[in-house]
Amino acid sequence: MFAFALRPLVLVVLATTLVWALVLGWWQAAGYEPGTADVATHLVLLPITLVGGFWLLRTFIEHLRLPPRVAANASAPQGAESSGLPASEASRTTRRPDARLIAFALQCAQGTDPAQVLDASRQGCTPPLDDHLRDMHGFPAFAARVADLPLEALDDALNDSAIDARRLPREEDRRAQAMLHMALPRALDEIGESIAVGRAAIRSAVWLSDQDWPDEYRDGLSAWLRREHLGPRGIAPADIQFHRVRDDAHGLEIIDQLIADLNCQGSPAIELVMGAVSHVGERTITSWEAGSHLFTANTQEGRIPGEAAAVLVLANPAGAALVQRLPSPRISRAASGRSTPPGDTGPGTDGSLPGRMIGATLADTGLDAADISSVLADADHRIGVAKVLLRTLSEHFPALEPLSDTISLGSATGFVSPIGGLVTLLCAAEAAKAAESVALCLACQSPGACAAMIVDASPQTSPSPPQTPASALHAT
Repeated sequence: MFAFALRPLVLVVLATTLVWALVLGWWQAAGYEPGTADVATHLVLLPITLVGGFWLLRTFIEHLRLPPRVAANASAPQGAESSGLPASEASRTTRRPDARLIAFALQCAQGTDPAQVLDASRQGCTPPLDDHLRDMHGFPAFAARVADLPLEALDDALNDSAIDARRLPREEDRRAQAMLHMALPRALDEIGESIAVGRAAIRSAVWLSDQDWPDEYRDGLSAWLRREHLGPRGIAPADIQFHRVRDDAHGLEIIDQLIADLNCQGSPAIELVMGAVSHVGERTITSWEAGSHLFTANTQEGRIPGEAAAVLVLANPAGAALVQRLPSPRISRAASGRSTPPGDTGPGTDGSLPGRMIGATLADTGLDAADISSVLADADHRIGVAKVLLRTLSEHFPALEPLSDTISLGSATGFVSPIGGLVTLLCAAEAAKAAESVALCLACQSPGACAAMIVDASPQTSPSPPQTPASALHAT
């Protein structure tokens, strides 16, 4: 306490000493003899003005960081006081159904574990120069490349499915599917033995990408997926669905619909969700540079190419009971919104949109901002996105520490839209599990689109009696 009170006095003494040294040195060098007015102006008023201006600016900045009174009051769950229950119990009864994340896998330039991506982001790691990618001037481009992709093994597997991978229109498509080829076994092997008694619970496999594949190509990919990954593990989903994802927020919107469908099932239900995208290729570099979207020395607001694959296995409570493992993180429904038409890639971004989505998902889950221990966003290095995100998070979560509690993953992974939302959701699940707390996932790097989800890994104070696999199957 004494040291804290002494800080302003030390600051005043240092500022006054510095001003006097500069002024006296200037007078001595110029051979100038000051008068009474000069002494009063330069040695008294000048230090006071500098110190006063500093404290005025500091007070103004601290005022801007405070959350608005209306927003703070609106975030409180409605009806908690009149229900006669504690606030946590009252909010739990008003929550919309969520889903359990019972298995997952990740593949990106920073590693195969969300914890590795979180560590790289906290340490400020950024994509390096890539000698394999050159701009129109012949200089290497920055890129977050996944090393050692098994492209040859993928070619052989796809050729057996009547798909010639070498005839794909882009090298980026081969790399995206190769990442899925590496990531799928890690997620499926994790649950394969656990759900051996209830394989019919897996309703469908949902494949997300940035491409709108023709029907004949979808049939070949479905055959490859069943033969290489699902069939050997005894997994036989009813169908395989393909979705072209417009942006990161759209990816979380699809997850939201799957969660709604899962909770409509009275019996055990499991959904396999996978998505992959690669922007690491010459065609992407050429296209982005032509549109001034590539990060270069002259285009600091450009994108840095990245690539990633994400696999999520979601289940309703009965489906999660089939998996003999620790409690799985609970994923809420998504709050999403748009301020521009879908597909618009213009520079305009509604700065209030992320804040509205945060408020909506907190209200939907019955949580308060104080319940959130970390915020994970897919934002990258671009100043326009980072500025909006920083202002929004400082208003809604003033108690969280930047860089450690609020993390922008895109600066480490590169631009991986439209799969960035899935990568962020997995990292939010990892952060929540590590702290046994609640994390917020925010997809906000696409212009005019934003989505937010809550990942809750906190211990449940009054859980319902655990459902055994036998009882879950009996419910069918």
